[in-house]
Amino acid sequence: MRAWPPISNRVMKSSHCNNKHYTLIRYTGALALLFFAVILLSAGGCRKKEDLPKVLERQGWVSDYADMLKTEEKKRISSELESYENETCHQVYLLIVPSLEGENIVEFSQRTASAWEIGQPGFGNGFLVTIAMQEGTVRIETGSAFEWFIQNGTADKILQEVMFPLFRQERFIDGIERGLKEIMAAGLLKPIPENHKPDS
Repeated sequence: MRAWPPISNRVMKSSHCNNKHYTLIRYTGALALLFFAVILLSAGGCRKKEDLPKVLERQGWVSDYADMLKTEEKKRISSELESYENETCHQVYLLIVPSLEGENIVEFSQRTASAWEIGQPGFGNGFLVTIAMQEGTVRIETGSAFEWFIQNGTADKILQEVMFPLFRQERFIDGIERGLKEIMAAGLLKPIPENHKPDS
């Protein structure tokens, strides 16, 4: 069974140590980190355009590159997200990938959301839910109109209290659909006036 979310941020146990020895370790560690950062920056500046990470093509409201959804499930979820956009103008996209292939999910999700231009032009009223199967992790990305969704903990609450518990029970579809419903409900808290709604 996959870990939802993966084990990370383990609590560090406190221990006593010699102050001089600790200062030396901290100093040399800082130099090593600085040297490593310089190497990364130098390498990044020399990367060829073809070496840059590719962006997956959006397949609609649901882009299932891991083939986790049955045809009828994908159609049902797509229909719900399409209806939601028609009613509210808010966009919600779902992306499922088999693996991040070593990339950080934050960078991957942000890069994809930027390339897909989530939300209506000039409104930033979009959500991107990215699920990485092998890593067992999920990221909810938002447009500028919904930054509060992350800041006030709504996104984390949906993940921790709705999606992850169902995923751990191998109720993958239930976790996705209930999570999306919670996201769409939260989106209703920021309506777009009728006379300001962009054309569909």
